Amino acid sequence: MAAFQDKEQILMAYYAQYYRGATIDDVKALDERLRNGIGEERYNQAMNDLAERGLALGIDQVEEREKAGMDAPMATSEGMLYINNVLGLQSDAVEETILTYLEQHLETGGVELTLPPVKDYINESIQEHKKEKPNSNQP
Repeated sequence: MAAFQDKEQILMAYYAQYYRGATIDDVKALDERLRNGIGEERYNQAMNDLAERGLALGIDQVEEREKAGMDAPMATSEGMLYINNVLGLQSDAVEETILTYLEQHLETGGVELTLPPVKDYINESIQEHKKEKPNSNQP
Protein backbone atom coordinates (compact mmCIF):
# COMPACT_ATOMS: atom_id res chain seq x y z
CA MET A 1 0.00 0.00 0.00
CA ALA A 2 1.16 3.49 -0.80
CA ALA A 3 0.94 6.06 1.95
CA PHE A 4 0.33 9.68 1.08
CA GLN A 5 2.38 12.43 2.68
CA ASP A 6 0.76 14.50 5.44
CA LYS A 7 0.06 17.39 3.09
CA GLU A 8 -1.66 15.16 0.54
CA GLN A 9 -3.82 13.53 3.19
CA ILE A 10 -4.81 16.90 4.64
CA LEU A 11 -5.65 18.20 1.18
CA MET A 12 -7.73 15.08 0.61
CA ALA A 13 -9.77 15.85 3.75
CA TYR A 14 -10.51 19.34 2.42
CA TYR A 15 -11.31 17.80 -0.96
CA ALA A 16 -13.89 15.54 0.69
CA GLN A 17 -15.24 18.50 2.64
CA TYR A 18 -15.73 20.51 -0.54
CA TYR A 19 -17.86 17.77 -2.08
CA ARG A 20 -19.69 17.24 1.18
CA GLY A 21 -20.73 20.90 1.03
CA ALA A 22 -19.22 23.09 3.71
CA THR A 23 -20.02 26.36 5.38
CA ILE A 24 -17.31 28.63 6.74
CA ASP A 25 -18.05 27.17 10.18
CA ASP A 26 -17.50 23.67 8.79
CA VAL A 27 -14.16 24.74 7.29
CA LYS A 28 -13.07 26.27 10.60
CA ALA A 29 -14.17 23.17 12.51
CA LEU A 30 -12.21 20.84 10.22
CA ASP A 31 -9.16 23.10 10.42
CA GLU A 32 -9.30 22.92 14.21
CA ARG A 33 -10.01 19.19 14.24
CA LEU A 34 -7.04 18.41 12.00
CA ARG A 35 -4.76 20.88 13.79
CA ASN A 36 -5.56 19.29 17.17
CA GLY A 37 -5.52 15.71 15.91
CA ILE A 38 -2.30 15.92 13.89
CA GLY A 39 -0.46 18.41 16.05
CA GLU A 40 0.01 22.13 15.57
CA GLU A 41 3.56 22.01 14.18
CA ARG A 42 3.01 19.10 11.81
CA TYR A 43 -0.29 20.51 10.55
CA ASN A 44 1.13 24.01 10.04
CA GLN A 45 4.10 22.63 8.14
CA ALA A 46 1.83 20.70 5.77
CA MET A 47 -0.58 23.62 5.32
CA ASN A 48 2.27 26.05 4.63
CA ASP A 49 3.58 23.75 1.93
CA LEU A 50 0.12 23.40 0.39
CA ALA A 51 -0.37 27.17 0.45
CA GLU A 52 3.05 27.80 -1.12
CA ARG A 53 2.17 25.41 -3.92
CA GLY A 54 -1.24 27.08 -4.41
CA LEU A 55 -3.13 23.93 -3.48
CA ALA A 56 -4.86 25.24 -0.34
CA LEU A 57 -5.63 28.46 1.46
CA GLY A 58 -4.79 29.16 5.05
CA ILE A 59 -7.63 29.69 7.52
CA ASP A 60 -6.91 33.45 7.54
CA GLN A 61 -7.40 33.62 3.77
CA VAL A 62 -10.58 31.56 4.04
CA GLU A 63 -11.98 34.00 6.59
CA GLU A 64 -11.01 37.00 4.43
CA ARG A 65 -12.72 35.48 1.39
CA GLU A 66 -15.82 34.72 3.42
CA LYS A 67 -16.00 38.32 4.69
CA ALA A 68 -15.77 39.50 1.08
CA GLY A 69 -18.78 37.33 0.22
CA MET A 70 -16.80 34.80 -1.78
CA ASP A 71 -16.83 31.03 -1.53
CA ALA A 72 -14.26 29.95 1.00
CA PRO A 73 -13.23 26.31 0.66
CA MET A 74 -9.81 25.43 2.04
CA ALA A 75 -8.70 23.57 -1.10
CA THR A 76 -8.10 25.72 -4.17
CA SER A 77 -9.12 24.72 -7.68
CA GLU A 78 -5.54 23.60 -8.24
CA GLY A 79 -5.72 21.53 -5.07
CA MET A 80 -8.91 19.85 -6.21
CA LEU A 81 -7.34 18.99 -9.57
CA TYR A 82 -4.21 17.74 -7.80
CA ILE A 83 -6.27 15.22 -5.79
CA ASN A 84 -8.18 14.19 -8.90
CA ASN A 85 -4.87 13.52 -10.66
CA VAL A 86 -3.23 11.74 -7.73
CA LEU A 87 -6.23 9.45 -7.28
CA GLY A 88 -6.97 9.10 -10.96
CA LEU A 89 -10.48 10.51 -10.51
CA GLN A 90 -12.29 12.19 -13.36
CA SER A 91 -12.45 15.92 -12.78
CA ASP A 92 -15.56 16.14 -14.95
CA ALA A 93 -17.52 13.60 -12.91
CA VAL A 94 -20.82 14.77 -11.51
CA GLU A 95 -20.17 16.37 -8.12
CA GLU A 96 -22.64 14.15 -6.30
CA THR A 97 -20.69 11.04 -7.34
CA ILE A 98 -17.19 12.23 -6.35
CA LEU A 99 -17.34 10.87 -2.79
CA THR A 100 -18.48 7.50 -4.15
CA TYR A 101 -15.51 7.47 -6.52
CA LEU A 102 -13.24 8.51 -3.66
CA GLU A 103 -14.49 5.64 -1.53
CA GLN A 104 -14.00 3.14 -4.34
CA HIS A 105 -10.49 4.36 -4.99
CA LEU A 106 -9.51 4.21 -1.33
CA GLU A 107 -10.84 0.65 -1.13
CA THR A 108 -9.24 -0.65 -4.32
CA GLY A 109 -6.39 1.74 -5.09
CA GLY A 110 -3.92 0.52 -2.50
CA VAL A 111 -3.87 3.89 -0.72
CA GLU A 112 -3.17 4.08 2.99
CA LEU A 113 -4.28 7.07 5.04
CA THR A 114 -1.90 7.25 8.00
CA LEU A 115 -3.33 10.31 9.75
CA PRO A 116 -6.26 9.12 11.90
CA PRO A 117 -8.10 12.49 11.93
CA VAL A 118 -8.00 12.59 8.12
CA LYS A 119 -9.04 8.97 7.74
CA ASP A 120 -11.90 9.43 10.21
CA TYR A 121 -13.14 12.61 8.54
CA ILE A 122 -13.07 11.12 5.05
CA ASN A 123 -14.89 8.00 6.25
CA GLU A 124 -17.50 10.16 8.02
CA SER A 125 -17.95 12.22 4.85
CA ILE A 126 -18.48 9.11 2.74
CA GLN A 127 -20.95 7.63 5.24
CA GLU A 128 -22.87 10.92 5.47
CA HIS A 129 -23.02 11.05 1.68
CA LYS A 130 -24.50 7.54 1.62
CA LYS A 131 -27.20 8.59 4.09
CA GLU A 132 -28.07 11.65 2.03
CA LYS A 133 -28.26 9.77 -1.25
CA PRO A 134 -29.06 6.17 -0.31
CA ASN A 135 -31.08 5.38 -3.42
CA SER A 136 -29.26 7.47 -5.97
CA ASN A 137 -27.78 5.83 -9.01
CA GLN A 138 -24.17 5.85 -7.89
CA PRO A 139 -21.39 4.33 -9.98
